[in-house]
Amino acid sequence: MERRILCAGFGGQGVLAMGQMITYAGMVENLEVSWMPSYGPEMRGGAANCSVVLSDSPVGAPNIDVATDVIVMNQPSFDKFKDIVGAGGNLFINSSLIDTKGYGNDEINIYKVPVSSKAKDLGNIKMANMVMLGSFLQVTNLLKLESIIEAFTKVFGDKKKHLIPANKEALNAGMQLILDNETGDECANEGYRKTPEEFAYDEDIRSEITFEYDDNIFDSPLKTAEYALQFEQNAVDYYNYLSKNLNDSYRGIFESVAMQEVEHVDYIKALLEKLENRGDNLNQDFEAYKNTALFEDKNYENDEDEMTISALKNALYIEYNELEFYKKASEKVDDKQSKELYSELVKWENDHYNQFDEHTKLHQEQWWADQSFSKL
Repeated sequence: MERRILCAGFGGQGVLAMGQMITYAGMVENLEVSWMPSYGPEMRGGAANCSVVLSDSPVGAPNIDVATDVIVMNQPSFDKFKDIVGAGGNLFINSSLIDTKGYGNDEINIYKVPVSSKAKDLGNIKMANMVMLGSFLQVTNLLKLESIIEAFTKVFGDKKKHLIPANKEALNAGMQLILDNETGDECANEGYRKTPEEFAYDEDIRSEITFEYDDNIFDSPLKTAEYALQFEQNAVDYYNYLSKNLNDSYRGIFESVAMQEVEHVDYIKALLEKLENRGDNLNQDFEAYKNTALFEDKNYENDEDEMTISALKNALYIEYNELEFYKKASEKVDDKQSKELYSELVKWENDHYNQFDEHTKLHQEQWWADQSFSKL
């Protein structure tokens, strides 16, 4: 028997510790073992992975070219290592943070497990690695749970013994995810929202807004306005939802942007009335977009977590798509007043987008630093 296991993610997600615990547990069960770490040079983290070999005969080499098991905790690790799993092997995916849409491999076993979300439910996102380790144990039946618990003090020392009950709970939770078949099917991954640069996902905060339309919608100024009104109203509902459900200083941000989107709704309603010959010419003060500051202070540090980052990224997704829609509308619609309104909304949404883009990056970098790792 020989198992070649690769664990990968960001430094700070506990992937090296996960590999060490597997290694020590193998020693407890009298197996031959090797553990080889690999991580970036950044002082505050970076990419991290480790190779673990468990065998009932001496280990010839610690490096892994073809793995029997691969555990990936973040998107870059999935993209890099998903193809090194050998036929019949297992790929364990942290579906809370990884988008697998379009990926498939009939030659391996794929387990998409929402370990970050489950760890957050348990009260500590840092235990995501233990949840994943529990899922790994349940699927492979490679090591006993008791051996992993015994290995805990080898990895973390006697001073951390008081954390064993919480970590055992996380291990059991990961095992239960497999037993309950909660392995993140494709329907769960519909919660992903792609911004121009990154994916945002949090199963507790989802934007149900979609931007699907055919360009022939711009042939009718009335249809264009009706569509614009629909997603503006959906955006208002989403931002109001965030303002009521976030528990940190960002509540005021989303309350503010909801109020500004209400102004957009009023503009478009007036345009619809005009296009339907039910109203007079538009007389809105289009200079209002100049007063759309959302972030008066960039130092929002209260209760920052992945949920807030997901909310910010979803907002970035919304603003980006609204901006692109209004750009097309301002270029393609024939009605003069419609064109004027959409041109002004381009300026407004561009201002929103730039603010969300800047602050999302600042916020995420601060969160990475707080968790002692940095982006690739």
